[in-house]
Amino acid sequence: MSLDNKFVIYNNILSIILIILLLYSFDYSLGWGLNLIFPNIYFATFGTGNNGFDEFIWNENGVIEFFQILIIFAALVVLVNGFLNRKYLNLIKFLLIFQFFGLIYIFLEEISWGQHFFKFESPNLFLDKENFLYNKQGEFNFHNTSNLFNEIPRALILLWCAFSIFALKFINLSKNSELKIFIRPNKKLFNLSLIIIFLSVPDLIINKLNLIDNNKLFIFGDNGFEKYDPKQFLYNLISLNFIRFSELQELLIYNYFLWHSIFLSEALIKKSKKY
Repeated sequence: MSLDNKFVIYNNILSIILIILLLYSFDYSLGWGLNLIFPNIYFATFGTGNNGFDEFIWNENGVIEFFQILIIFAALVVLVNGFLNRKYLNLIKFLLIFQFFGLIYIFLEEISWGQHFFKFESPNLFLDKENFLYNKQGEFNFHNTSNLFNEIPRALILLWCAFSIFALKFINLSKNSELKIFIRPNKKLFNLSLIIIFLSVPDLIINKLNLIDNNKLFIFGDNGFEKYDPKQFLYNLISLNFIRFSELQELLIYNYFLWHSIFLSEALIKKSKKY
């Protein structure tokens, strides 16, 4: 089976799993209300009230984060295997090392540098509210301490995964350029970029414009909940506000890096055989 076919099968399976989780999460968060409004139409619901998101799936150490860790680990294995078995020129070698250590850092941050497994206490450095490295969740990691270690790196990574391939159209690089091979080792990565953009842009616009106001989402009458505000319901639906969107976005980003590593390894093997 070709690598392209494996890519299609793997990502189709991942898409089906994510769609099922999204449908379940929509029902868990908002289905109870639809059941009250349309009892003869919307009759199946897992939620029993304003539950928010299902913490077992979307919270720290939940199902989605478990998949994230597996995908990052797989990407690291691919990078190590490819690097140890090939000779590369300086630029490719530098970029591979940079990506490897970047993913190592992300992997260790996701598991709080082993705290999630070994259950050790966080140093006082992360627990002191007056300290620059005060961790909002009391964990031994940096990404929960400030925007410097979270939102800024996250935004840069998101831009890379979503738009780096598009940027090639505006950069004059030869077909065999190492930088071009690194950015786009396979055109199928374009599909993963489109998915990230398609899901991220609505959330970005709606949240940056502060369009969501959950205090207006629920309309109550004398007998309690009556209906959803149509506009707020639509905003929640479009922005996937019924889940922790950051966790879904991270999963898609890590999946991009996994297939980038796989395709890059294949592209470099093909390139080395030509010489």
